[in-house]
Amino acid sequence: MKIYKKIKIKIIGILFIAGLSSCELLMQEPISDLTADSFWKSQTDAEVGVAAIYSSMSTALARGLWDWGELRGESFLPHEKEAYDQGELIFNNILNDNNATLWTQLYQVIGQANSAIKYIPSITMTPSLKNNLLAEAYTLRAWAYFYAVRVWGDVPLYTEPLEEIGPAMYRPREDKNYILENVVLVDLEKAYLMIDRTSVKRTRVNVAAICAMLMDVNAWMHRYERVVTIMNERVNGLNSSNWNLIATTPANFKNDWRGIFIEDPVLPASKEVLFKMAYEVFGNGINQAVSYFASSQPKVWVSTYVKNSLYNAGTDMRFGSTQWESIDTQNSKLNRKFWYNGTVFSGTTGRDVDLVMYRYADIVLLYAEALAMTDNFSEAVYQLNRINTRAGNTAYFTADFVSQEELIDAILLERHREFLGEGKRWFDLVRCNRLNLLEERNNVIIKPNQIYFPIHRDHINQNPLIDQNPY
Repeated sequence: MKIYKKIKIKIIGILFIAGLSSCELLMQEPISDLTADSFWKSQTDAEVGVAAIYSSMSTALARGLWDWGELRGESFLPHEKEAYDQGELIFNNILNDNNATLWTQLYQVIGQANSAIKYIPSITMTPSLKNNLLAEAYTLRAWAYFYAVRVWGDVPLYTEPLEEIGPAMYRPREDKNYILENVVLVDLEKAYLMIDRTSVKRTRVNVAAICAMLMDVNAWMHRYERVVTIMNERVNGLNSSNWNLIATTPANFKNDWRGIFIEDPVLPASKEVLFKMAYEVFGNGINQAVSYFASSQPKVWVSTYVKNSLYNAGTDMRFGSTQWESIDTQNSKLNRKFWYNGTVFSGTTGRDVDLVMYRYADIVLLYAEALAMTDNFSEAVYQLNRINTRAGNTAYFTADFVSQEELIDAILLERHREFLGEGKRWFDLVRCNRLNLLEERNNVIIKPNQIYFPIHRDHINQNPLIDQNPY
């Protein structure tokens, strides 16, 4: 317990010395006697410093996973009394005081990663450990910026820690494509070269997770040839006994598939999980999964479209009770996908579910999308069927699709079915220019100037160099 307290105090101290880009945090008095000069001295300091980046990222995604990547994508409806912020997102009426428009936590990740990247190279430790810690820092910085540019577009760019209060804190927004090209992709490629390839720990950055992020970023940038290359030259070279789709049968599908998400203290993590964000109530706190999906009055219900139209109800084993519980004729809670049936959601019970961020099915379908976009229809259909038929659906044939658009629609449909509640749907719609589906199904109109979220009014007030998004 004493060791834990010491580590926690150090992590708290890092929140000041890490060079946070959030002005309100920079203005606070130091809360410990740690400084950049006194902290980054030992291997333990480096390990604790990187652990702090994970802690901040887990805080950012505790609700950001769904606010940024899920709720605007036709899968959910808000609880009429419990979900004002979420309702604004779902119905595309986002005000600039909505908590989802805050980027504070992402910039905390960026600030801490900047400090780790600056100071770890000068610390004495084994080269392999040093490289691995740096790879984690580079990956988490890249991931934070990837979220930021997908949510807000152009954002301020910091690649060095801010270690004193002054004019350097205030920067204008940098072009999103410049950030993707010169920071996100560069960081991920550095991480790929430096990461310990023997590590298969799912709650830390690993080589499979880096490959998934590289595919995700390149797909977002519509560099589909590069997505295909990463799959063929990097992912396919990974040990399939560590990273692969789950092997299951129709009789066992529900238990095996749910085992990807439901934590089990006895069973090892599913080999389909590439990376998951860990939460521990006495460590980095809890996420909002219970509040959003499983409490007695969850913030969001499963949408009518999902329940009535998304799945082939007679064959698709992901339909219904595999993922949600119907409370009455109108309302259903997504409380079966991430927790065992019968979990009591009171106190801390069931609250510390880890959030799966990347899994093998994700990159299979990104690969299918890239193949379709590069006119390799037959292989794209094969990859699509790996996920589609696993769930019990009839296989597609190449002849079923008369155009690239139809094949992309089928792949996005499969991604919607497979990743319900996993924070991917909104980004999929934006990436593939399918926002018209929201109007057709939910009567929600997304104008071209409304794709990016507004920037929170506090950020505008704090930084005179930032202009508001046109939303």
